[in-house]
Amino acid sequence: MSVASTLAAHSCFKTLDPEACRILDRQCAWLKISAGVWIVDQSANDRDVYFIMSGHLRAVQNSARQDLIFNDMMEGSIFGELSAFDGAPRALSVFAVTDSLVAKMPPSVFVETMFSHRPLCEAVVSTLIDRLRVMSRRVGELGALNVRTRVHAELLRLARPDHNDPKRAIIVTPPNQSELAARINTRRETVSREINAMERGGLIERRRGAIVITDALRLSAAIEAASSG
Repeated sequence: MSVASTLAAHSCFKTLDPEACRILDRQCAWLKISAGVWIVDQSANDRDVYFIMSGHLRAVQNSARQDLIFNDMMEGSIFGELSAFDGAPRALSVFAVTDSLVAKMPPSVFVETMFSHRPLCEAVVSTLIDRLRVMSRRVGELGALNVRTRVHAELLRLARPDHNDPKRAIIVTPPNQSELAARINTRRETVSREINAMERGGLIERRRGAIVITDALRLSAAIEAASSG
């Protein structure tokens, strides 16, 4: 088994005894998922838990009108733990954005391991807290912000500081307009209009493969003002 195909390479299990890790490895199904392939179907009744060993996966809520992107998950992430606990159907679908390797663990094994291995328990609690905070923020934005401000907020959330200019922030490999619309529950045409308006107003600059936010502090303050207004 290669290094990538053992739970010892996952952050949740780095302190686990090697022999215990090998036993868990044998209890997991190891799945190589090609980009674009769905791995979990919304409303499915399976209860397995997934550990991302490599790659990039995305959780979405499917609907007849438009899929809503909930979050992106990278190497070291886990998902599926809620169904392992309560036995309820999946709330979200998950697909691979890039070629990925995941370990699928049976629910009984996951629950037993979580309560006997503190780092895994801490990782699960941290994951749930992070998701709750993100969900609370997004629900607040959908209820309080107009579409223009939601576009601004999502771009700022995707950006990283420009180390050469503290005022600026950069989105490397930005999402396309359809994806951005799916993140904030609106239409692609609306996103296109707002992006063009931001560019005309000097709020952003579009470069090959990147978007530069010209004054991230000012944009952040405007979003905060709109949120509390």
